[in-house]
Amino acid sequence: MHDGSVIEPGRIGAKVSVRKPANTTFTNIKKALYLAPMKPQDKLHDSVNTLKAAADPTRLRLLALLAAGEATVGELVEVLDQSQPRVSRHLRILCQGGLADKFRDGQSVYYRLPDDSAARAFVSVLIAQMPADERNLAADATRMAAVRRRRASQAWTDRAVLVESGKAVIPGLAADNDLALAFGELAGDLGDFLDIGVGTGAVLCHLASRAQSATGVDVSPAMRVVARTRVRDAGLVNCTVRKGDMHALPFADHCFDTVLLDQVLSLTQRPRVAIREAARVLRKTGRLVVLDRFGPVKASLSSGHGLGGLAENQLAVMLAEAGLRAGRRRDLAGRLPGFALLTALPAIEINTGTYA
Repeated sequence: MHDGSVIEPGRIGAKVSVRKPANTTFTNIKKALYLAPMKPQDKLHDSVNTLKAAADPTRLRLLALLAAGEATVGELVEVLDQSQPRVSRHLRILCQGGLADKFRDGQSVYYRLPDDSAARAFVSVLIAQMPADERNLAADATRMAAVRRRRASQAWTDRAVLVESGKAVIPGLAADNDLALAFGELAGDLGDFLDIGVGTGAVLCHLASRAQSATGVDVSPAMRVVARTRVRDAGLVNCTVRKGDMHALPFADHCFDTVLLDQVLSLTQRPRVAIREAARVLRKTGRLVVLDRFGPVKASLSSGHGLGGLAENQLAVMLAEAGLRAGRRRDLAGRLPGFALLTALPAIEINTGTYA
């Protein structure tokens, strides 16, 4: 096999010059493309499209960036210092090859690695071939961090984010924090986890390591920017942050194992609707967790609760209406009066002994 050496003809022992590949990193990547295990496809051209989608230096840089967290087209354009049409074309090829997904958040379009485990494993193989100190990749990571910090700094000027930072959950839960301890008492893994009212992302990041996938939703664009920055800084690749209203969640029925109503029930005048939506997306063997401030027991079971919090007996009735039964309440010391964590499970059919 030719090794790239060039010998001057007609001279024995002539000086040998070696031509090195222009970029050994991407040469090795292209070789790895044909060695990496692939998920069987119904059609051969699907596999070929996946290989072609990855076999480009710019698209490899995009995959490395997306492996660290979801990003907008504008962020990727700024990091790569390429035109928007060119970056969009490369992203479209990655999507067609099954190596990226996209979703809309307001006026922005976000790209991320797909949820498919085989596709993520394939991307991991590619990234493993790249040296950690590769010049382009290291520069991309540095620029992305700067872009994220600037956007987060701008988002922190939003009034809603400032209000969120003063809530009972302190951003960045310490291991000895009473809320962290309460979450630690939740048994088992969280499976596919949904945080409704993700806010600045503190709880999402704290619980993501116990989840197969972790999704946060919030109605505030500024909140979502801050949460995404926190997720990316924490290196959590199983997280995504989406635009979502607790009264009309943008998800199919029964797609989460654990759903957290994260200090939102006491802020809505329609708690029944929010609980019903949370129950809708919860799997039949899942659990609902409510983190909020609970007020005193009320004789009237009307939905009004105000700033004093939702009365626990009110909540129990609303949970029952949604097919759930209230479980253990864990009061959190050192916080606002009535602040607690409460779990609920699908109601059990007495006759069959199965989950309803």
